[in-house]
Amino acid sequence: MKFVRENPQVVKNNLERRGDEAKIPLVDELLENDRRWRTLRTEADTLRSRRNKLTEQIAQARRQGQETMRLVKEAEQIPDKVKTLENESADLDQKVANTLMQLPNLIHESVPVGKDENDNVEVRKWGKPPEFDFKPKDHIDLTTQLGLVDLERAAKVAGARFYYLRGDLVKLNYALIRLALDFCEMKGYKLAQPPYLLRREAVGGAVALSDFEDVIYKIEGEDLYLLATSEHALLAQHMDEILDGKNLPLKYGGVSPCFRKEAGAHGKDTKGIFRVHQFEKVEQFVFCKPEHSWDEHEKLIANAEEFFQMLRIPYRVVNVCTGDLGTVAAKKYDLDAWLPGQGNYREVVSCSNCTAYQAVRSKVRFRDRPDEPTKWVHTLNSTLVATERTLVAILENYQNIDGSITIPESLQVYMGGATKIKPAT
Repeated sequence: MKFVRENPQVVKNNLERRGDEAKIPLVDELLENDRRWRTLRTEADTLRSRRNKLTEQIAQARRQGQETMRLVKEAEQIPDKVKTLENESADLDQKVANTLMQLPNLIHESVPVGKDENDNVEVRKWGKPPEFDFKPKDHIDLTTQLGLVDLERAAKVAGARFYYLRGDLVKLNYALIRLALDFCEMKGYKLAQPPYLLRREAVGGAVALSDFEDVIYKIEGEDLYLLATSEHALLAQHMDEILDGKNLPLKYGGVSPCFRKEAGAHGKDTKGIFRVHQFEKVEQFVFCKPEHSWDEHEKLIANAEEFFQMLRIPYRVVNVCTGDLGTVAAKKYDLDAWLPGQGNYREVVSCSNCTAYQAVRSKVRFRDRPDEPTKWVHTLNSTLVATERTLVAILENYQNIDGSITIPESLQVYMGGATKIKPAT
């Protein structure tokens, strides 16, 4: 609130740049509620001070045998007035908090302005799309041919956008996870398998629930949500804490299933396993000092690139535009893998610097010495591998004319030395 109070035009300009002009009036509403809140608090403090003085005057008058009825009557009215002011200020305080929760993070100056993913700006490419002596198939045809995915039976038991993985594709899925976990350890990340259910407070510290509510699954009758990404749990583990600055950065490699409604994705990737309601993911998460967060952001995307280079999957990195950025990130890179079956690059990694946005919401601070004031940490997150989408990329890039799939060399050790995926039996 202090930042908004001192920089209202910066906040308004940020909303305009994001194309979120509808929220600009919220800034003036926020400032007015904050002004009223501070006025009420001052009035309440003034009344408390007045009551203390009256108490002294009453005691002095009684010692001197003077009449005290007028002073007593005034003093007796003050507690009710203070309570009324406190109730009004509490309501305003809640309104201020609710409005702040609706305002997005401040965008970094390097973020391109645009409406949607079509306006994302390519930063670099790696690898050449493979050339085939045959017309490449998409992963749906490949997995159907090899019996590696069963969508019909999954739809029977769970509905659309669910799946059964079969045979070697199950092994390949866990091979990706094993490779990713070993990679995280090699890079100095602490491995964590978080709870798969989170309380609303924990989720609300990571995202703007007003934007995210239609994406996550709520457990009926309980204050619990299914995990949408381990990012949320990795952040929440330190909520309401003051971290020791000497231990920063803290780097975690989280592994978990992820559950998402995919609301708003109707008609997009309705077949296959590219866009589904559940998937596995190994996530990188960093708590760091503010002066280091932009360096850490580049390290995170570099790690993701190194991982996909190990898989030898062609990709491009894009700087995500304002209209595709979302509420939480100040800047985001996407890594898009080449999918021969679609003849297009598709997102498989999202890498965000959230600066202090999540830290403020989750109350995660740090200090270097006990006698120093606390500061907000910066938080960053990046996919290392979302396995189902990456399976799609492997299937399509490593397909052979006979319908078999070559296993990337970096995964073969986790597949018992196998070099090709066999049909499921």
